[in-house]
Amino acid sequence: MLRVLPLFSRQAKQLVQVAYDSVAAGFSAVITLYFNGLDDYMDLGQTLVWLAATSIAAPALFSVGGAYRNVVRFLAASVAIRLGVMSGFVGLASALMFSWIDGVYSWRIIFDVGLLLGAAVLLPRGLLRILVEREALTNKPVAIIYGAGSAGRQLLSTLRTAHDYRVIGFVDDDLSLSGATIMGHPVWQPYRVGEIVKKHDVKTVLLAIPSAGLAKRKKIVADLETLNLEVLTVPTVKDLISGKASVTELKQVAIEDLLGREPVDPVPSLIAGDIESKTVVVTGAGGSIGSELCRQVIRQRASALVLVEVTEFALYSIEQELQALCSSKGIQTKLVPILASVVNEARIRRLFKSYNVDTVYHAAAYKHVPLVEGNATRAIVNNALATYRLAKAALAAGVGSFVLVSTDKAVRPTNVMGASKRMAELAVQALASNDADEKQHVSIVRFGNVLGSSGSVVPLFRKQIAGGGPVTITHPDIIRYFMTIPEAAQLVIQAGAMAKRGDVFVLDMGEPVRIVDLAKRMIRLSGLVLKDADNPNGDVELEFTGLRPGEKLFEELLVSGEEFETDHERIRRIVEPSVPVDELESLFLELEVAVGDGDLKTIKAIMEAMPLHWKPSSERLQDYALEEPT
Repeated sequence: MLRVLPLFSRQAKQLVQVAYDSVAAGFSAVITLYFNGLDDYMDLGQTLVWLAATSIAAPALFSVGGAYRNVVRFLAASVAIRLGVMSGFVGLASALMFSWIDGVYSWRIIFDVGLLLGAAVLLPRGLLRILVEREALTNKPVAIIYGAGSAGRQLLSTLRTAHDYRVIGFVDDDLSLSGATIMGHPVWQPYRVGEIVKKHDVKTVLLAIPSAGLAKRKKIVADLETLNLEVLTVPTVKDLISGKASVTELKQVAIEDLLGREPVDPVPSLIAGDIESKTVVVTGAGGSIGSELCRQVIRQRASALVLVEVTEFALYSIEQELQALCSSKGIQTKLVPILASVVNEARIRRLFKSYNVDTVYHAAAYKHVPLVEGNATRAIVNNALATYRLAKAALAAGVGSFVLVSTDKAVRPTNVMGASKRMAELAVQALASNDADEKQHVSIVRFGNVLGSSGSVVPLFRKQIAGGGPVTITHPDIIRYFMTIPEAAQLVIQAGAMAKRGDVFVLDMGEPVRIVDLAKRMIRLSGLVLKDADNPNGDVELEFTGLRPGEKLFEELLVSGEEFETDHERIRRIVEPSVPVDELESLFLELEVAVGDGDLKTIKAIMEAMPLHWKPSSERLQDYALEEPT
């Protein structure tokens, strides 16, 4: 029968409800009439008139109350209450009609007709809803909700209508809830999760603990990992409060729960020092780090934010997002989107002159190691020469603070990307050591991988796992440091505010992570089993592809020199050797000529003459655009 119901039209279903309610009202009146001995007061004709009037009154009043506008299978408590109240009104109407027909008024009619009719209309509707829910959930994955608070209860309410999962209960460490029942579902203690999973063949755990700290979330995730369950989570309380997400937006467990660490609150004077009420330029504004720097700059209420981006769609996207952020927070920061490449020296000079810029965060760079390895000249122009010109133009325009966002790949580089970023660092240091105004602060902030950036292994692994694998890893021993994008951007801003002239700052990246361990954890948290020699029947296997050109097993943050603490516990200042500005300018002039000529041999010779500590992975530079097609 339940499979036949969807075949009927909405109007047909409503007619069935009207007919049923009319008959139910008539039967309620008959039972009330004879059980209360009221049949002696009216003859057959009067009785039939009264019964007909009651039968008509019920659907009429229910219709006025909006009962037929609701879908029965989504019967809510508010609708049930409305039906109960309307049933009472039907009882009252029936009593008044009985009095009008025969002159006898009985309170029993109000009570009995209302009660019987309420039961008659609510019980089948409730039963139908239960049957429909059970039918819809028959083949759905079994799930438990971890967290019996308001978020967990709200999630369960939504899932009851969405029918995505068959929820069998809650898990919560609150001892006062142990053994309790919430919304018809039992609450278990965390130590029983393994037993419940095995007993009920649970496939998914839904984390509904948005207010839990990172340490607690990491522990819960680690405990669940061993059970090979799919782990999904509701958004964090920060996203819920800001309106970015709702509690019902389930997503894969955040990678921060696997690798992250508790954030450190920014130092107010540092986070706002170079931004508040100032004009700020962010290059690469549409990129991973650049876009987060823009968000932080807006939150610190800069007077103007100039967004420099070479990709049209990226610039459009970040401008729209920032405008929405300004509107929601009542922030008056002026947004200036500029579609330009940092290579365009004349345009950059005009920008600094036109907007009286106070602070520059230079995040624009080509950073994908394998791509850059085959496009060496463009990387050198965009990463090294453009940075030199940009910093020079900023100092000439009187910019107060210039911050170069660098990378750990610049330390003893084995690839062109790292070498070009090291050249950029040397350019900034050399210009800072020149006759710069003491009020002008030029600095470099160097850090490792960030989670969720374009080209990160995390989204790649997710895509490969969703496709059934294999998950590709270059080497079983490769390790990387990871940091969240918001934390990295906050630390970049605070480091820049501490800068003097030519300072190099490195960020505390936390503990290193073996990429193979990261892949295994992501497989397990997707509810899948690793396929290997010990488990040939698993779901997803790992495939080792070998190190790519220029790739290292591990990255470093220090070239050499002394290391000093700063006012922030996760930022260190280092003193490293630099190149005199005259020598560097001479090398860069030669480099520009060689790049213009496409002379890769000379470019390589110049790079080897610089103190880059460069150990290229191949004997020659490569640039596909300069090579003859084969």
